[in-house]
Amino acid sequence: MASHHSAYSMALPRRDELLRARAVTLTGYDEVARFVGLDPAEMLARAALSPPDLHDPENWLPASKVIALFDASAANAARDDFGILMGKCRTFTSLGPVSLLLKHEATVRGIIAAIVDYSYLLNDLLNVTVKDDGHIATIEWNLVPGLRSRHLANLVAAIVYRAISEALEYRWDPDCVHFRDSAPEQLATFSRYFRCNLEFNCSFDGMSCSSTALNTRNPFADADLAAHARRLLNLLPGAGQITATRNVRSAIVLLMDEGEVSIERAAECLGVEVRTLQRRLAAEATSFRQLCRDIRRELAARYLTNCSHSVTEISGILGYASASAFSNWFIKEFGVSAGAFRRESRREQSAPIGEGNAR
Repeated sequence: MASHHSAYSMALPRRDELLRARAVTLTGYDEVARFVGLDPAEMLARAALSPPDLHDPENWLPASKVIALFDASAANAARDDFGILMGKCRTFTSLGPVSLLLKHEATVRGIIAAIVDYSYLLNDLLNVTVKDDGHIATIEWNLVPGLRSRHLANLVAAIVYRAISEALEYRWDPDCVHFRDSAPEQLATFSRYFRCNLEFNCSFDGMSCSSTALNTRNPFADADLAAHARRLLNLLPGAGQITATRNVRSAIVLLMDEGEVSIERAAECLGVEVRTLQRRLAAEATSFRQLCRDIRRELAARYLTNCSHSVTEISGILGYASASAFSNWFIKEFGVSAGAFRRESRREQSAPIGEGNAR
C-alpha cells in the first residue's frame, strides 16, 4: 500500500490575537480551586483577574494571565493533575452546538476534523493538527509560539479525549495519549480518566491510533443533522450559558472522587451558602438530590460498561457504604441487577460497528 499523508490544521489567530484566550478556558475553575483547597478569588487576584472576567465565556482574557493562573493554582495546591480535574468538570454537552456536530459525523476521522475546525470555540491559543501516513495517525496539539503550560496542555488532552469518546458513547479509544512532560505524581487521576495507554516524556502532546481506526464508522451519524449543526456553529460561535446546574454537576463529580458528597460540601466548593444554592437550583427546576441521582446513574452505567472495576469498587466510587446498598439502589433505578446490566452492555458494545449499524 502506497504511503500517503494528509493533515487538517487550524489556522493560527492573527498576530495581534496570539496572546488572548477566551474565558471559556476557565470553565469550572472556581469548583476545582475550592476542591483542591484554594481560594479562587485570591488566586484570580494574584493573576490580575477577577470573578466577573469569567462570567461571560466569550470574554477575551490575556493569555499570560490565564496560564499564570493555571500554573500557580497547580503549584499552590501541589496538584499536577489540575488540568485533568478541570477537564473532568466538563460534560460533552458543555461543548455547546459543536457536540451536536460531533455526535453525527460519519467517522472518527470526521469527528476529529470537526474538532480541529471548531477548536477555536474551546481555546484560541491552540494549533491542532492531524497527521496520517497511512499506517499511524497522530492528533497533536500545541500552544501558539511562546506559550507553554503543562496544565493547560493536560486540559486540552482531557477535552479532546472526552469529545471523541463520548461522541461514540465510549465505543472508541485511541491507542495512546502522549504527554511532553514527565509522569505526574497524581498519575492515578490520569489513569482513571483515560481508558488507554499513557506515555510521558514524548516529543509531542496528543494522541495516536492506527489509520484504520480513524475510519471507524459512527453508528449515530446523520448527515442532515451534521449539516444543520455546522450551520448553527457558523452563525453562533459563542459558548453556552453558565448555569447553577452545570456548576453543581461539576462539584458533585469532584466530590464523588473524594467520597464526601453533600450539598454543604458542594456549596463550599462553589463559594455560596447552602440556601442560595438550593434557590438557584430550584429556579432551574432541579435540586441537589436530583443531580446526584442523575450523575450516579450516568457514572454507574459508564463504569459497568467501560471499566473493569468490580461492583464493590464501583459502589465505593459512587459513595455507597456497601456493595449491597449499591446493588439495591441499582435494581431500583434500572430494573435489573448491576451484573446483568454489565453483561448486556458489554454484549452490545462488542458488536462490530459497521456502516448502518445502530446500537
